[in-house]
Amino acid sequence: TMAIASVMLIVGLFGVGSVNRLLQTQAQDELFRHAEATGRLVEAALADVGDNPGAGFEGRLRGVRSEAARVLDRARVVGGHDVVEAVLVTPTRAYPLSPRQDLVPLLPLDLEEREALSLDVDGTELLATVQRFPIGASEIVVAIGRTAPLLPIRGMTRTLLLVVVAAVVMIVLFGVGLARWIRGRLAGLETASNQIAAGDLSARAPVEGDDAIATVSVAFNDMAANLQATHQREREFLMSVGHDLRTPLTTIRGYAEALDEGTIGSDDAERVAAVLHTQTDRLTRLVEDVMLLARLEAREFTLRPEVTDVPAHLSGVVDTYRIRAGEIGVALEFSSTGSAMANIDPDRLAQVCSNLIENALRYTPENGTVTVEADVDQGSVRLAVGDTGPGIEPADADRVFDRLYVAQRYHPIRPEGSGLGLTIVRELVDAMGGTVRVESTPPKGSRFVVELRV
Repeated sequence: TMAIASVMLIVGLFGVGSVNRLLQTQAQDELFRHAEATGRLVEAALADVGDNPGAGFEGRLRGVRSEAARVLDRARVVGGHDVVEAVLVTPTRAYPLSPRQDLVPLLPLDLEEREALSLDVDGTELLATVQRFPIGASEIVVAIGRTAPLLPIRGMTRTLLLVVVAAVVMIVLFGVGLARWIRGRLAGLETASNQIAAGDLSARAPVEGDDAIATVSVAFNDMAANLQATHQREREFLMSVGHDLRTPLTTIRGYAEALDEGTIGSDDAERVAAVLHTQTDRLTRLVEDVMLLARLEAREFTLRPEVTDVPAHLSGVVDTYRIRAGEIGVALEFSSTGSAMANIDPDRLAQVCSNLIENALRYTPENGTVTVEADVDQGSVRLAVGDTGPGIEPADADRVFDRLYVAQRYHPIRPEGSGLGLTIVRELVDAMGGTVRVESTPPKGSRFVVELRV
């Protein structure tokens, strides 16, 4: 605002100067026109005198001088001038035509045909315009003087300058007021930002009105709410992972202390070894899933797509789980549209399928069924994994892929696993440019559908 005011002031001063020069020029032109008209009237009054300064010239001139004086006085009154003088200049001498001669004696000898001068007459500065009219060998010189210009230049200039200054002052005051108002509106947003930076994620910015600042405040509050929710989920995740780590570690430590004290006999060695092996596998799986999820969220991995027979590849993945499914009494079925090739990362696709199958096996009861369907059609790969478990409530559909949400919300029949499988699936699918969704009608089971563009 200050910059605009400064520019406006400079432009205003330049404009004042330009207007001043224009008015000066117009005033001088008007005075020249008055001088020319006066000169023509004087010339007409001297028509009977002639232009030959011979015998009888001065007598004839005396006879018409009074008429010329009346013409000059009339021009002074009508034009509003202070002084109107004229002189008849012959080759031999000059003859005054006005009773008083204040300007003419002060005129320089080398006058132009039209000239504007500033003359000091008895201590008063006059703006004088002088015009010469040739009459044969002689000429008439008309001088008009004014103590003020014909147009009110100073008054107009002063008014224009005052308007510019007033406009600048108003702009500055408006800018300062606007800045303070905006500062006041942003104070709440600034305070909330500082509180969040200090760790208070519950801080919110006040929302007033419906202008741009209110829109920013709403967006800020949405961001703060998401940040608070994310922080809460991170905290819950760390607590859950800590609990999941503590359980196998407690078992391993207990058996280690028993072995150290020699309280475990040789008959129990095989059983203890099996328990330690199971708990170690559980720890390994949990740590690997946490590290994989961290890499996925940070996008610290690369995709290596290659032409793959998708149904055959996924059939092999399903076969690796048939023994385990048989052990827990769950039927594992696979169906596809046949052989179909697609340019896709086979390892990442296998990870997605494996995590979905493992999640289904955790929640499918004995004598239940897990179905895997694969389909490749017009540049897309579609993978669907369904189960006959308890299903997902509609209210939980939007959060089913959050970390540990399903594991904490729905008690699994078989608690093995890290509980991060669905989150890993979502991150992998996002990285591959696809979508994943859940279709569920409790208590008839769930169906996870993955669609990938290839």
